[in-house]
Amino acid sequence: MSRLRSVLTRLTMPTISSTRELVRYVVLVTVFGLAAALALDVTQQLLFFTTWAAALRSWALTVIAVAGIATPVAVMFARAQWELQSAKKALEDLSRTDPLTGLPNRRALMEAGEAPTLQTMVLVIADVDRFKAVNDTYGHRAGDAVLQAVGRIMTAHLAGYGLVGRLGGEEFALISTNASLAQIVPALGDLLRAIETTPFVTPGGVVQITLSAGVAIRDPSEPFERLYAEADEALYLAKRSGRNRIKLSARARAELPPDTTVDRSNLA
Repeated sequence: MSRLRSVLTRLTMPTISSTRELVRYVVLVTVFGLAAALALDVTQQLLFFTTWAAALRSWALTVIAVAGIATPVAVMFARAQWELQSAKKALEDLSRTDPLTGLPNRRALMEAGEAPTLQTMVLVIADVDRFKAVNDTYGHRAGDAVLQAVGRIMTAHLAGYGLVGRLGGEEFALISTNASLAQIVPALGDLLRAIETTPFVTPGGVVQITLSAGVAIRDPSEPFERLYAEADEALYLAKRSGRNRIKLSARARAELPPDTTVDRSNLA
């Protein structure tokens, strides 16, 4: 019974995302239709049997008719399902994508942060320093161009360590479960230097900016809210300490190996 239920589910609610799955579905529908039609025809021929020639002719006509009807109908239905599922996936992707930078948005970052994991998680929150002054001086189009450029540079420097995204406004983030602090902190230092030394050409003129960042870590058993609060507090300390620097939470400082190659003046 459960096997029949599974087959019926695959027939009525198929998951189709490739040509191979489409062909498999069409074959399944055709075979199921043939089996059902032949079962009825065989039963009818046995009840009203005349000659074997008549029975074989009836069965052959049943096969031709069912195959001729079921196959094209199954193809049309499968294509419609494929298009529907593709559209749903595209909408899901859009709901997790920041429209300005093309990076994962806050929703995608929060989902990644709250997903169960067996590894230690590192969270970096980075913020463009004095971004309001960029908008006020050069205009919002310039501000948008700066955010897009920061997103590209941050992706180039940090995407190999985890998920890079835009939290909103001028805040960006990195969530990592596959890299250590000893790997991420030096890369983050390189990112800050790259931002500081890059002239951003915008519709309002050439803009020079800097970036501040807060870093925190958590064990798998701890809630993401605590990690986020600690990274946010570290970012606040970086801003208050003069900007254009990295600050680590207390636990992150304790975990950072003393021989990590990084400018320690930015971690003081």
